[in-house]
Amino acid sequence: MSFAIVAEPLLSVYKGHVGSGQLDPLPSPARLHAALLCAAAQGVRAVTDGDGLRPCDADRDALRWLEANPPDGLAVPETLRNGGAATAYRKEGLVVKEGRNPLSEKLVGKPAVSSVAVTGQFAWTWDQGPPEPVAAALAELCPEVPYLGTSESPVRLVVAEAEPTHRLDRKADLFTGEGLDLAVATAGRVDALEAAHREMSVAPPLKADAHRSSEKTTSPPVVTTGLALGRYARPQPPPPPTPWTSVLLFRVDRPIPAERRVRYAVAVHRALVALVGDGAPSILTGAYEPGVPRPSNRCAIQFLGPEAPYVGGTALALLLPREASDVDLTLIRMAVQRLRHVKVAAGPFAVEPPVEIPADTFWPEPAAGTERWWQTEPVAVPDSRPPRGGRWSLADAAALSVALVWRHEISAPGRGDARYRALAGAVAGRGVRVESAVRVMDGDVGRYVHKVNPDTVIQPYRAVLSLGDLTGPRTIVAIGQSRHLGGGLLVPRDLPSDIVRRLAR
Repeated sequence: MSFAIVAEPLLSVYKGHVGSGQLDPLPSPARLHAALLCAAAQGVRAVTDGDGLRPCDADRDALRWLEANPPDGLAVPETLRNGGAATAYRKEGLVVKEGRNPLSEKLVGKPAVSSVAVTGQFAWTWDQGPPEPVAAALAELCPEVPYLGTSESPVRLVVAEAEPTHRLDRKADLFTGEGLDLAVATAGRVDALEAAHREMSVAPPLKADAHRSSEKTTSPPVVTTGLALGRYARPQPPPPPTPWTSVLLFRVDRPIPAERRVRYAVAVHRALVALVGDGAPSILTGAYEPGVPRPSNRCAIQFLGPEAPYVGGTALALLLPREASDVDLTLIRMAVQRLRHVKVAAGPFAVEPPVEIPADTFWPEPAAGTERWWQTEPVAVPDSRPPRGGRWSLADAAALSVALVWRHEISAPGRGDARYRALAGAVAGRGVRVESAVRVMDGDVGRYVHKVNPDTVIQPYRAVLSLGDLTGPRTIVAIGQSRHLGGGLLVPRDLPSDIVRRLAR
């Protein structure tokens, strides 16, 4: 919790205007500063200054501290604008000429100030509290503020603690991005407001106050000295956890055909296990003792064609899982530094020393005006047979494969087939969409898997899908039964945003 000044609208309404009378959606830090200055100069803490009053030294120091330290955050409750383009009529005691005779009782119509309904409290927060004298002055000054905005929105102001919903972005470009652009008091604001008040308090000369045939009210000038704009934006949510945290990427000396990637990945796997030697970690071997909990994902070996970033050609990628311990990762990194050649019956190949890349920044950013979707490369294979008890499609199988990659982050009830259906439905709630899933029937489908139950029907498929909010647009991921050995890699396919919108309809 942060040091804060908290404002509770007593009527659950905030009413104020800015500019030429437009509705103010919420009280800015500058409005808070002005309200505190008004209370300091006219309230019980004010001191005499000739025939008038002025803020005491303690309050003046507190106000200057606010100028030098804009709020680090804001707490903004839910609000709802009330009213519309209404006009308020009242007698203002003005002389208004209508025809030949001036009238002093004519009703004058002006745009009525709408209001904002508020469901909670506003707060202005600071990560570091002020010095003790400033905090004490603010604590005594806040209760002297009767209202924020117009007198029709009374408020209770106190010093307390609060959690911000928006944070000040000190590096914001006010022409781009999103957030609340609010007026903030800066150095000199107190002096500018006091000078304007003194000028308005001087009685005008008699000539300026002479009778006119038609009169109108004159608003005091808007003081802009000592004001700046601050961008307050909602904090970005923490990045979602990635199934694999980093990638060891090797450049390969020759292309690897898509239909042989599983076979070549198995050869790389055997070579790495041999290089680690006795005690190779289960996160690499995939062999676990009975009763030992299994992680969602193990080390995954994938091949990339010309789409491989960073190395400019065919590449071998070793994906290191999030569940791996530091000791296991150290053993694996030491072994891969000695990997130079891989023997395969179809023809050996050589690799260059690897570079390590964070998994969540592996792929390039989506192109402007597009949304990132994913395509299985070369194919994906369902993790299980179709569950009993109802309809089940390849799209459902793809959704289940996505859920199994993130199964420790997705809760689903039941066991067995019921849980599989629940997992597939749960990822739909996270925005996962399978736009197409087409079965591949081009010869020996067994080449797309390493080990499989003899009773299981192998159904490789190609799919285009969105991962919703499960991960970012640059994260490398693989799905399906062969995701650890050469299958189910998801490569980016950027679709124009207008096409995506049409697909959604």
